[in-house]
Amino acid sequence: MSRRFFDDQPFAAQQPVALGAGPSHHIAKVLRMGVGESLTLFNGQGGEWSAVLEEVGKKAVIARPLAFTDVDRTAPLPVTLGLPLIKGDRMDFAIQKAVEMGAAAIRVLNTERTEVRLKGDREDKKFDHWRQVIISACEQCGLNRPPTLEGPLPLNDFLAGAGGLKLIAHPGREPLRPEALAGAEAITLLTGPEGGFSDPELAAAGDAGFLPFALGERVLRAETAPVALLGALWALR
Repeated sequence: MSRRFFDDQPFAAQQPVALGAGPSHHIAKVLRMGVGESLTLFNGQGGEWSAVLEEVGKKAVIARPLAFTDVDRTAPLPVTLGLPLIKGDRMDFAIQKAVEMGAAAIRVLNTERTEVRLKGDREDKKFDHWRQVIISACEQCGLNRPPTLEGPLPLNDFLAGAGGLKLIAHPGREPLRPEALAGAEAITLLTGPEGGFSDPELAAAGDAGFLPFALGERVLRAETAPVALLGALWALR
């Protein structure tokens, strides 16, 4: 399987294109790929292109798309993940694995017990970084439509805008049953912050129609929960 690269531009068969700065750097400087090597390109609009490298230089990397494959590897059900901010690299882990596990959208949240607060330039830099985490995860796992990323949102705003079957992970509650997913066309999944949800937040989620459920008898870390919960959804689906 050839290496996959995301580039947000249109492609056409047999029409050479200069790749953007991100994939060009990765191809030329990190992987040190050469002229004639095969690669796969996708632009987030669905499907992917087989391609070949025609030029690998200091100023430009040129690829020639060959054939388009209309393949869709998205999950069988669109899931919007509400993910409270997590400290350090653990947020990168949570986002990366949520992408690999098929989340269609990720909404970064502020909650009462969120220990990280982002403002101004720091917020912009973090979101640029997380978008690259998403792209890298898509390149690795085969997704051709990167999930959307928004936030940070106040929890109440997220609750008010949630749609589909609404689920909130909360230790000590009953496990999720397969019949709860019957007929669902979309899911909003809310996972907890590092300090857990406060009682008023749990009450607000209940008022907004969120169904609380647990995954076993263990309390999962904030960065582990999204991975495990998404896996559980697909197993029950």
